[in-house]
Amino acid sequence: MAEAKPTRDAIPEATFIEDIEAFMKKEGSAEAALEKLQRFYSACKMMEQRLTQRKAKLKVKIPEIESTYNSLLQMQAQSELGAPLVTHYELAQSVYVKAMVPVHEENKVCLWLGANVMLEYQREEAIELLEKNLASAKKALDDLIEDQGFLRDQVTTTEVNMARVFNWDVKERRKKKAAGEIS
Repeated sequence: MAEAKPTRDAIPEATFIEDIEAFMKKEGSAEAALEKLQRFYSACKMMEQRLTQRKAKLKVKIPEIESTYNSLLQMQAQSELGAPLVTHYELAQSVYVKAMVPVHEENKVCLWLGANVMLEYQREEAIELLEKNLASAKKALDDLIEDQGFLRDQVTTTEVNMARVFNWDVKERRKKKAAGEIS
């Protein structure tokens, strides 16, 4: 399960504007500075949306992997007892059927890998594969949660910077207005 994930390096870091006067001299106008900050803010929000979608997919995928993994462990345990596995499975919506699976006679299982691909594995090999997939899915979810926290910090910093630039602009306009009225 190779889940593509953005790394901390792929998330741009917002720098807090310590000296608003020096920053505004460098940027030229409040409109230019706000436009630049707004572009950065929009990019961060888009990344946040992608991370949220990826997180939702993982939250669906992890229980599926766990369910399959637990089923294989149950099959393995029943096989070691030397008896068939008696189970109920869903035949149709709300219709369940009792089945006897001869897990003690056959050591092979088929796993859906996605994209309409199913492969046959030895039971032990399938258990190993699912253990790895489950571990990597949980790690990917943890990384995503961490990346979302980092990205949230960048969004907050950008919002504060935008407010500071806007307030600087209001202050400068008031100064110019006051200077125009006095002169």
